[in-house]
Amino acid sequence: MESLDILILGVEAAIALAGFAGIISTFQIAGSKAASRADAVGLTMVLQFSLLAALMSALPFVLYTFGVKETTLWAVCSVLEAIIYIVSLYAIQRNLKGSVRTKSFKRLILAIQCQTLFIVLINVLNTADIFFHREAGPVIAAIAWSLCLAGYMFSRLLLRPIWRDVHRQEAAKLTDATSG
Repeated sequence: MESLDILILGVEAAIALAGFAGIISTFQIAGSKAASRADAVGLTMVLQFSLLAALMSALPFVLYTFGVKETTLWAVCSVLEAIIYIVSLYAIQRNLKGSVRTKSFKRLILAIQCQTLFIVLINVLNTADIFFHREAGPVIAAIAWSLCLAGYMFSRLLLRPIWRDVHRQEAAKLTDATSG
């Protein structure tokens, strides 16, 4: 099965993202005074979505090992992905309460939610054998979306403290220039 070759890459990428996120967050927390709710949610998203991608990449292997027919295998994976994504959307929304203040951040969260709902929709259609015919595509798309989300949040986790320092330094220089 060609799709299983792609899923191996999904497992490897997901585990690598989760591991690097753990290392980066350990160093950032040790050198930081306080973490914001948004940073905590971002780290949570990196870990949860990368581990979700690893789980959903490994599940077809388990089902395939037990001799589950290919169409049933992709239907089961699609149902599980849809359920897990809905639960994840709810958890993220609940955890972000009070931390979404700027319009750009609200737009970012809305874009993530809309894309995630689209992924849920195509997986429900795949399960119901409507448009998609219980094939690997929607499952792999959901795994790719999990890896994209984890990668994006990983880059934010890595770069946000650097940009905070840059903005502080620029503000200090501007203050010095206007006072002197």
